[in-house]
Amino acid sequence: MKNYERPVVLLNEELAEGVYAGSGDCYTFNIKKVQSPEQGRNNYKFQIDGTHAATDGHHSTMRHVVVEFNQPVEYVSSLADQVSGSGTSVLTLEYYKGNGSYHNNANEYIGLGDLVVVSGEGLEATKIYCVYCDHTCDQH
Repeated sequence: MKNYERPVVLLNEELAEGVYAGSGDCYTFNIKKVQSPEQGRNNYKFQIDGTHAATDGHHSTMRHVVVEFNQPVEYVSSLADQVSGSGTSVLTLEYYKGNGSYHNNANEYIGLGDLVVVSGEGLEATKIYCVYCDHTCDQH
């Protein structure tokens, strides 16, 4: 019996002909550090907010958001339905429609709440972006 291996998407202009790997470019995100470690608390808290700006008018019920940091982090919590990359400097947060709160119309603000991580002194989020948006609507 084979073990399941999670697929990886890589963008290669020469080899990915016909594959749209930039399907998340309709989102823009902001991330702001709102809490640093203090006496009695060893975690950082970041607020994540974004905008779904779909020029083609599509809706979305799922998105995969990547947050890059200047050093490795241990994931603690967030509103994401699934998270990968704990122990590295790159987290992928996957938000689904499972709880009904992540449907986005074509042009809509989205608040994704707090991301809590543990890391060493001087942690900063260096980049945040969407790598996948499902272009799906099951509400209209």
